[in-house]
Amino acid sequence: MVKNIIILLSSIFFIHPYAQTRRLANGTKVLTKKYKNIDKFNELAYRNIDIDYFYKQIDYYLSDKNFNKKRDYGSNAIRKIQFYNNGRIRILGMEDPDPENAGMRGIIYLKDNHIRIDTQGASQDGDIFKITFKVKIEGDKIYLLEMPNTLLFQPSEYNCYIYQKAKKIPEDWKKYKADW
Repeated sequence: MVKNIIILLSSIFFIHPYAQTRRLANGTKVLTKKYKNIDKFNELAYRNIDIDYFYKQIDYYLSDKNFNKKRDYGSNAIRKIQFYNNGRIRILGMEDPDPENAGMRGIIYLKDNHIRIDTQGASQDGDIFKITFKVKIEGDKIYLLEMPNTLLFQPSEYNCYIYQKAKKIPEDWKKYKADW
């Protein structure tokens, strides 16, 4: 027991160093280091996603590891996902066409023929870290299941977010470069 606690604490403090960040025009912190899994991007990840549309968050709950709802979590900020044709994504709380002004950044890729999304999360202290989501697509809905960042501890409940295809992305938004 004590050995497991020591391993867990050492992984938090030594293996998972604080990420380098910078601020966008609206004050959002973003990671400055490129997402390493971008080399696993394959257009097949978009087989059932229409990248010409925003996907709006419609639900947020705690689930089991198979996306089954266990209980409601409460309210969460309403967000949208914007997908880019090069495997980058942006999660928006407010609408702004320029990625240098607003939005949390991330990528979509295939791992072992399963779709994954890496994006950023933040602690209450403002520290930024990478989050990986397992993705399930049903019709025009995208389910994101937050995966634990350690193999030592598997939770009994997972954060699950549901996004639904919403409005078309304006053409002038597509002129901005996504290069994270």
